[in-house]
Amino acid sequence: MTTDQFFPTVQRLEKLVPELLQVSNHTSPKAKANCLMLLTSGVRRWVILRSLYDSDCNFFIEFDSDLFNCAEWLNQFQSRHPNYKNCPLSAWLFPDYPDWVKPKFIATLKSRYKFTNPDISDFLDTPIFAVTDRTFRNQFTQLSKLKPPLIERQVINSQSTGKKPLHKFRKLSPAAILESLATESNFNLDGILEFFTNEVSTIAELLTTKINGKQRLFIHHDYVVNEELREASADSADHLKKIWKIDPTPPIQITYHSAFLNQTQTYIIYPVCLYYYQRAYYLCAFGERPQRTENQGQLGWYNYRLERITKLKPLSWQSEKLPFSKSEIIPHRQYSPDYIQAELDSAYGFDFYEPAAVMLLRFEADFAQRYIDPSFRHPTFEKLENKQAAIAWIKSLKLANQRQYLTHLKQFPNSAYYTLRYRQNDNNVIMRIRAWGSNVEVILPSKLRQRIRQDSWQTGQLYHDLLD
Repeated sequence: MTTDQFFPTVQRLEKLVPELLQVSNHTSPKAKANCLMLLTSGVRRWVILRSLYDSDCNFFIEFDSDLFNCAEWLNQFQSRHPNYKNCPLSAWLFPDYPDWVKPKFIATLKSRYKFTNPDISDFLDTPIFAVTDRTFRNQFTQLSKLKPPLIERQVINSQSTGKKPLHKFRKLSPAAILESLATESNFNLDGILEFFTNEVSTIAELLTTKINGKQRLFIHHDYVVNEELREASADSADHLKKIWKIDPTPPIQITYHSAFLNQTQTYIIYPVCLYYYQRAYYLCAFGERPQRTENQGQLGWYNYRLERITKLKPLSWQSEKLPFSKSEIIPHRQYSPDYIQAELDSAYGFDFYEPAAVMLLRFEADFAQRYIDPSFRHPTFEKLENKQAAIAWIKSLKLANQRQYLTHLKQFPNSAYYTLRYRQNDNNVIMRIRAWGSNVEVILPSKLRQRIRQDSWQTGQLYHDLLD
C-alpha cells in the first residue's frame, strides 16, 4: 500500500476513534478538551497503521513472523525514530502530503468542532507519543476492536493454562485495509468523490447509494451556461482530459472570448485543472491572458470560463515562440492543482492570482448569531472576540484617519466583528457582500467600503421612484 492511500483527514480520524462522533457537537470547555484528546489518539492510531501498511513511509515496519506484540513494534519504531517522543503531531500528519492538505485539515477542525486558532495550535504542537507503554498497547487493542478491525488480535495462551493470557497481533491483507479505508467519508480511493470541495463529500458519500431502493440525496447543479454551449464545453473538457494524459502535459493554444473586454483573442497557456465555481466551469491555466488592467503582466494565471473557449489545440514543447519554456513549468510544483487549492484556501475568492488583503466586517449581533456564527465561510473567516478586539485590530494598522474609524465603532457596542482575507478585484467577493445586504457593513479597507457604498447607492437609485 502507498502513502496516498492513507490520506490524512479529520473524517478518517473519526473513523479510527468513533467516540469523536458522540462529542463533536458539544462546545463546553470540557467537551472541547475531550475532543482534542480523542483526535490526538486518532493521529496516534493513524501513524501506527501507516507503520504497518504504508510501505512508502520512512517508519514502515516489517516483522520476521506473522504475529507480533506491542513491545516488538515499539522497539522497531524507536529505532527508526529515536526522537519520536518529542515530535509534534503536525510533524507526523502533513510532511508526506501536498501543501493544501494542512489548511484544509485545519478548516475542517474549525467547522466540525468550532476550534479556535489557539486550540488548533496546541493540538498541532502536541507530542503524541509522549505516552506510556500501556497507552501504546491500548491503541493496538482499539484498532483490533474497530468494525471492521484494522489489525487482528490473537490470544497466545488461554486462561485454562493457569498463566496470564498473552495477546499478539497480526496484520490484515492489503485488500481488507483498502476496503475499510474506501468507506471513509472524505477521501475515496476510487477517486469518485475526492474532487468535491468544502466538505460536500462528507454528505455525498453517506447518501449516494440508494436506501431501500430509493435515492435520498439530490444535488441541484446550478449551471448558468446557455444550453447550446454546454455540448461545446463538454467537448472541451473531454479534449483536455486527453491532453492531461500526455506526460508531461503540453501547452495548448486557445481562442477565447473575454466578456470583460468584449473581444476574442488567441492565447498560449499551460492548462492545470478544471474548476466548477459559482455556476460555471473554468479552466485554471498559466500563460498568456486577457489584459484587464494597464499594469497587468502579459503572462500569469487566469481562470478561463470553459464555454468561452471556442478553439483548443495542443502544442509541442518544441514549438516556436512559446511564451514560456518547458523548464520554467514542468519541474515546478507551483504549476499544479495542489498550488491552486492552497491559494484558494489562503484567501476568499476564486481569482486566486489576485493580490490578497484583509477586510473587517460588522454584523448586527442577532443576524450574526442566527446566520454567521454557526456557519463556515472560509478558513480565514474569523470572528473577533468583541468590539475591543476590533478596535485593537484597527489600531494595529496605524491609519491616518484612525480616530474616525474608532468613533464609528463606538456606535455599535453589541455588533459582531469578523475579519476575512480575500482576493482584491474578485467580483465573487463583491457578490458575497452584496448578498448579505444591509446585514453587513464593510469597515475596512476603505477602497472596498467605497465600492460597496457606490454599488448600494446605485441600486437605491433604481428604486427611487414609487411605481407601486
